[in-house]
Amino acid sequence: MIGVAAAAVAMSHGQWAAAAPAADARTLPAVGTTWCYSVGEGHVTPMTLRAVHGGVASYDVGPAAAPMKLDEDVSTYTTPNPARHGERRLLVFPLKPGKQWEDRFDETVTASIGRGWAWHYRYRAVASSEVIGTEKRQVGAGTYDTFVIVRTTSWTKSDPGTTDATLRDMGMHCDDPACKVSGYSKEVSWYAPSIGRVVLRANVQSGFEPSMTDASADETLKNAGSLVTELVGYGDDATCKAAQPPRFATVPSAPGFGFALWPNNAWEFHMARDIARE
Repeated sequence: MIGVAAAAVAMSHGQWAAAAPAADARTLPAVGTTWCYSVGEGHVTPMTLRAVHGGVASYDVGPAAAPMKLDEDVSTYTTPNPARHGERRLLVFPLKPGKQWEDRFDETVTASIGRGWAWHYRYRAVASSEVIGTEKRQVGAGTYDTFVIVRTTSWTKSDPGTTDATLRDMGMHCDDPACKVSGYSKEVSWYAPSIGRVVLRANVQSGFEPSMTDASADETLKNAGSLVTELVGYGDDATCKAAQPPRFATVPSAPGFGFALWPNNAWEFHMARDIARE
């Protein structure tokens, strides 16, 4: 029987520390498997695996009537981007506590405003990642043995533009001739090797570096500025009708420190609010 002292050591922020799960490489389940992700009550998005070929996994994301097609590099958990210079790696296998890596990359990314109006900007980043430990983590979809990965990023976004006539008609403009915004992001991910995907992720950003580095993983989950994505269903239910209520998922209730508070039609505002790039 585990002693009281040992139990206290095993406990970390209310979660039992897990024995290290096996993660020499990433293994995906069968084609047709669906992961159901939520960013808050009433917001559930299906993600269904459609194919795996040449180290790339292809998914349908969203409603079956009009899914978005998404490709993902299996080994790095990253969407391929032909416009990327350098490396962007959210995972580097084999995973083990204490493992660290750094990415430097420069790419053009696409985004949307409101009703799917398309625009783009240049994203330059330096990111440092570390596997800080393992944890048995309970989410809406169940309880999983996970690796906890913290990723901090220093970034600059610039050169926004659009080919969407509606956005041009809205008077989108740059507040400053440089037309760029810089900041820091911190992302904490709980990756479950048994199902090949992250089951919980908290992403928060700020204009000030100290606020990115001081908080613990659980404090990042509770931060009012965090976008928290949670697995609430998993299996063969492509509709996600059987998804469970989220325990943590939420959209930010407060903007990141150092950025504009109120929505406007400046490109700088929208670049700063496009927070989920990491």
